[in-house]
Amino acid sequence: MRKFLLPLLVVLIVALGLTWYFMARETTSYSENSAFQSIPVRTPLVVEVPELKSFLRECKSGNPMTEELRGAEFLKGFWKDIDDIENLMSEDETLRQTIQSKSVLIAFNPEGKTGVEALFAFSLKNRAEREGMISFFKQRQQAGSGKLNKRDYDGQEIYHFQGPNGGCYFAESKGIFLLSRNAIFVEEGIRQISSENLLTQDQFKQLYSTVSSSSTFNLFVNQKKISVLLERVVTPELRKFIREFANFSDWNELDVTAKGNEFWLNGFSFTADTYDNFLSVLRKQEGQRFHMDEALSSNTSLFINFNLDSYSRFEEDYVEFLKKQGSDFYNRETSLINFEKTGKKSLTALFGEVSDNDFAMAFGPVLQNDPTQNRFFIAKVKSQSAAKELILPILENFAKVNKKTLAETESKYQLQKDVAYSIYEFPVKELAGLLFGKVFSAVDCNYLCFYDNYLIFANNEAALKSYIHDLVLSSTLAKDVNFRKFHQQMASRSSVYCYINFSKAFNLGALYMNEESFATVKEYEQLFRKFYALGWQIAPNSGAFLNNLYLRFDPVMKEEPQTVWQSKLDTTVSIKPQIVTNHNDRMNKEVIVQDNKNNLYLINKEGVRLWKIKLSEKILGDVYQVDLYRNGKLQYLFNTKDKLYLIDRNGNHVGKFPVAFRAPATNGVAVCDYDNNKDYRYFVACENKQIYGYDRNGSLVEGWKPEKTDGTVTDQLQHFRVDGKDYIVCADRYKTYIFDRQGSIRVKTTDNFEHSGNNLYLVKAGQFALATTDVKGIVHLQYFNGESKTVDLGKFSSNHFFVAEDLNNDGQSDFVIADGKELYAFSDRGKDIMDREFPSPITNRPNIYTFSGNNKKVGVVCKGENRVYLVNSDGKLYNGFPLQGNTDFSIGYMTRGNPYFNLLVGNEDNSFFNYKVD
Repeated sequence: MRKFLLPLLVVLIVALGLTWYFMARETTSYSENSAFQSIPVRTPLVVEVPELKSFLRECKSGNPMTEELRGAEFLKGFWKDIDDIENLMSEDETLRQTIQSKSVLIAFNPEGKTGVEALFAFSLKNRAEREGMISFFKQRQQAGSGKLNKRDYDGQEIYHFQGPNGGCYFAESKGIFLLSRNAIFVEEGIRQISSENLLTQDQFKQLYSTVSSSSTFNLFVNQKKISVLLERVVTPELRKFIREFANFSDWNELDVTAKGNEFWLNGFSFTADTYDNFLSVLRKQEGQRFHMDEALSSNTSLFINFNLDSYSRFEEDYVEFLKKQGSDFYNRETSLINFEKTGKKSLTALFGEVSDNDFAMAFGPVLQNDPTQNRFFIAKVKSQSAAKELILPILENFAKVNKKTLAETESKYQLQKDVAYSIYEFPVKELAGLLFGKVFSAVDCNYLCFYDNYLIFANNEAALKSYIHDLVLSSTLAKDVNFRKFHQQMASRSSVYCYINFSKAFNLGALYMNEESFATVKEYEQLFRKFYALGWQIAPNSGAFLNNLYLRFDPVMKEEPQTVWQSKLDTTVSIKPQIVTNHNDRMNKEVIVQDNKNNLYLINKEGVRLWKIKLSEKILGDVYQVDLYRNGKLQYLFNTKDKLYLIDRNGNHVGKFPVAFRAPATNGVAVCDYDNNKDYRYFVACENKQIYGYDRNGSLVEGWKPEKTDGTVTDQLQHFRVDGKDYIVCADRYKTYIFDRQGSIRVKTTDNFEHSGNNLYLVKAGQFALATTDVKGIVHLQYFNGESKTVDLGKFSSNHFFVAEDLNNDGQSDFVIADGKELYAFSDRGKDIMDREFPSPITNRPNIYTFSGNNKKVGVVCKGENRVYLVNSDGKLYNGFPLQGNTDFSIGYMTRGNPYFNLLVGNEDNSFFNYKVD
């Protein structure tokens, strides 16, 4: 018995041992197998996806930005990979369980002369996961979906799977799974695991400890290596600068959070304590609040702001940094010595004395034909007068060398009679680069203007004049609603703030990108322009540097309005801007407008605000110009709910005005000059159903004694003279009133109907009549002999707009109706003239404009889409329309003799636009 028992026992022990071995082998857990060990140390960019399923869910979120990006052909491969991974996970439960919760690393490295390839790496829990991954590819082969081969590399198995749509290489080494379309990348990852890797670098380990686990994904940028990727998209001329960008820092990490159409990127940059990197220059600075937007034009496409707490300390540290760079230090020193030799003053000492530690380089509109124009360097100073005392003598010294006087280097930019700015030729065009390095050297400082407490330098005089014009008009980023909303997402303090508006800066691509790269960008121009802007702030933080980036996507692409000028108000426009006469300069007109904070502005032909006065309420109706003293000097007459105002051209009240009403007004004032002798009468209806008449000085007219109306009058009274008789007309909800000069009923009306709330118009429909509509859109004609009739144009809503005007110049009035999205025009007999549909509802009563040759056009406002339209009498859009704007607009000549008309309109972002209409 023992003879057989012993061998059986041995076999059992061996079997149990083998079973234990293979089971243990399959379930052995890996430890200390961070996928970062496999990332080649030469890698410029690493993306960490903390959880694959969350990332895939974000990619499939269906928000407008994702949908736009899915339609881009150049991203087709990426989206196909995303879809393939999701499909494979849904088909194979083992694969899904293995990878869906994994943290995946993607290492991007250059391949060949122009290509970029990626290595994917993630950690495995145990050998079972390893076998599961390999089994997945084997099953694909068995199903006929591809072919699987393997080979030995340095004692490791590298597999190659070739599918119908391409192949990939993969391997497992020390519990790290590697995958790439490029075999060399997998081999490099295997070698890296057994060598000193990123996790053996103290700085990288410190950087990784700052990573947020709640981000959508994380970026790790090797500043010393990133240039090898960037060089592949830029021009040869820019590559040298890109290589020098390696000296910016060592490593950067950014936690990326995506939400809808917005991206936030936050994280740290690390650099050694020495001056090898530029960021070391900022180590002793403290972040400051951003105020440079007050001196940056709203047309700014790009800016870089250095907001320091000490320029002198920056200069000391910058010198130490340059000493490490060799030739850069000596070249700069030579230029500074030459400046001091001629100017009799040290350049850096000058800015140490006058500057308020706030500097910016800015690009204005980037022109397609010459993107190098419109560039500026701005330095805030403690005092303009103190800065002039130090700088003008320096400019005079340089002028003497060129055998000129200071006056010969100065020109005047005259904005209005008593407002002019001096512009000086500046002799050191490389000024910005000397102070702050090669990034700022993009601006040639050829001209200088002292504006408020800022020094503003520009590369050409015309650009500088345009920039000053924007500042005078308060057309700055500080007043720009879109920028303010954008800036709210940025940090409150920083030392460096970079900003680029992608739409405005789009043409820079042709200047800085190589031909092939820009061709791709150009092909998807509309997509790229929908990315509103990117902001990047840097602030010193406990020896490191905190980065804060914000990127916003705007699915509705908005083209920049091409205006003569843009002016910024305190808020949006509330009334129709009106072109008014300047009695001191009748060749040039001005504009009067009110905003929704009840500020009233007078703006000159250059867009410069002459004055602003605060009213207690909104203006009702129009603003009139009257000549109260009959001396050719004009005043502005208008009313609010409580008062009747008369204001002179300087914004001062005239005589006994403002006059308080006896009851709140319900309509805008009507001005009558019966005999054209400037003996004005002013009429206003009030809530007590009484219509009050005032004389030219604001006193009640004794002879004006109308009976109370049955209802409230909300539309403006009208004065017409027909066949030598004066008629003063108005309507309440159900009745039309026709008065004489004393307020007695001149024509008794019997056509009582529910008025639509539209104005009464004097029309020629066979004979003269008053025309308006009822709530159903039926036109009612009230003749001055007491008779009436109706014209049925069709069915319209109670909210329709009605206007009467002779559109086709046939001597008879035509009827214009706007209802919802439709604009109609009919003859006085109801015959169709035109019919046009708009993309969104018409929100304001149409206005009729008369151009040369008695050519009539209809103005339409669609506030919902922030667009205004000008429509020809045949229903076709006038050339160049629609334009941005959301208020009633005025069209006329701002300067007599101009070959074009001006269109004045308010915009949704507090802007006030002056367009040119040919």
